[in-house]
Amino acid sequence: HHPKCPTCGDSGCIEPPLGTSPSGTMHHSILRDKPCPGFADSPSTILIEYDVPHATQKPYHPHPGRNFHGFLRRKAYLPNNDAGRDLLTRIIYAWKRGLVFSVGTSKTSGRSDSIVWSSLVPHKTSFKGGPHGWPDEDYLRVCHEKLNALLVPDAEVCERRMSGADAMTFGQMPMITVPIVLREEIEYDDDSMAKIPQTLDLKPISRFPLSNEACRICRRLLSSGFCVEVRRCKHAFHQCCLERGGLRGCNRCPVCGASYGEPRGNSPSGTMSIDLENSVCPGFAPAKTIKLRYRIPSGIQKAYHPNPGRRYGGTNRTAYLPNNEEGILLLQRLKYAWTHGLTFTVGYSITNKRDDCVTWATIPHKTRLDGGEYGFPDPIYIQNCNQCLDDLLLP
Repeated sequence: HHPKCPTCGDSGCIEPPLGTSPSGTMHHSILRDKPCPGFADSPSTILIEYDVPHATQKPYHPHPGRNFHGFLRRKAYLPNNDAGRDLLTRIIYAWKRGLVFSVGTSKTSGRSDSIVWSSLVPHKTSFKGGPHGWPDEDYLRVCHEKLNALLVPDAEVCERRMSGADAMTFGQMPMITVPIVLREEIEYDDDSMAKIPQTLDLKPISRFPLSNEACRICRRLLSSGFCVEVRRCKHAFHQCCLERGGLRGCNRCPVCGASYGEPRGNSPSGTMSIDLENSVCPGFAPAKTIKLRYRIPSGIQKAYHPNPGRRYGGTNRTAYLPNNEEGILLLQRLKYAWTHGLTFTVGYSITNKRDDCVTWATIPHKTRLDGGEYGFPDPIYIQNCNQCLDDLLLP
């Protein structure tokens, strides 16, 4: 039974909801010499394979901004008969609506922030029986009922919609709207960055409750004087202790060391240029390539550099990103890092074997398209780079 529109009576005009599956790819093929257990009319089996790479959770996932653990080639099976092919068509449609996977805690590994099967669309993943394997005479019926409950139309309507002019790319999740990459040039001035105030966000507490907790600076009880509390981590101190210790303008909590305010580095001034290449980014086909160019001229080291007053050697660097959703979102964070002085620093150049040079800071960049440690392809680069930016407290 398929739900029908109360106005026109047609089951094909009701659109199923969007799920929360991250982007990925669905493949299907035929295992020619592998009968599907329990189906005498199926001398072969349909193999479904899903790839969902590591990435960052979106606002509708359990921990927005945190990385999740993806996977390659998660497999499922269907009988290669009329009933199995009809169900395959509906599952493809459910995949395109984001209904097959979600982000949560893996029952297999016990690890949180993992890609897990959605309970909405059951799959058979083995030929060895059991709740997730073949044979199972009820599976086709149960799966169809689950899809009906999700308002997924019948196979004929699914096929018609997916073959229409407005159909989504086969095997690809609908992409979340992301900024369009435009050719641009971004100036960074280290003098202007130094003017950004970096202070703890403190909340006055005129009467701290009676407690045995002591101020971490003077070791006297907090109830013995006027106190202030760090709003974010809730650690409290005597206001006079913060002021006497010169910590009032600091951006780190004296107890937990957590950093507050906007992160900033000590990169010299320069220019970041963003351009688009027509070549495919290795490992991310069919995505093209985003090209980043950094230009930092030579200059004089500032007070926050290793040798203030001494001249440093500038640099020109090129880096690359895939022009897809993950690459574009990472680009936004790299632009933020650049404008906050976090991309480069002044120090010893391993390449030039020389001090007083502009060098990469801690944020990894891919500078080649022909492989190697610093080149693409690298399936975990975006995850690693986002983790590094998380550690730097970038939004």
